[in-house]
Amino acid sequence: EFEEGFKATDVESIEKAGICRRDVAKLISSVFNSQIFLHGFVHCDPHEANVLLREHPQKKGKPQIVLVDHGLYKTLDENFQEAYARLWKAIVMADIPGIESACKSLGVQRMYPLLAAMLT
Repeated sequence: EFEEGFKATDVESIEKAGICRRDVAKLISSVFNSQIFLHGFVHCDPHEANVLLREHPQKKGKPQIVLVDHGLYKTLDENFQEAYARLWKAIVMADIPGIESACKSLGVQRMYPLLAAMLT
């Protein structure tokens, strides 16, 4: 099914639609954070052609996200969600032992600094 929208990376189209880039960033972050931390069901192919935007039909000037290509999803168990949340908290707090501990819970041993660097 065809959906109207433009790539979330298309700054010119975002501005032309009268949508605030900060609202776009908040929306995309919120959508994927809720998939990971609330629902545990994540769209795993979120490249620029699969994450579209358009003006929200009921909220003038606000973005609406359209995810397409639903062929690759992953269900996350509660253990992963909890460890991943601990990892992000440790990253934000610059808690190196916490980063190492959370990474170990995720199965990453020696290369935990690389995983933390990749996420940031």
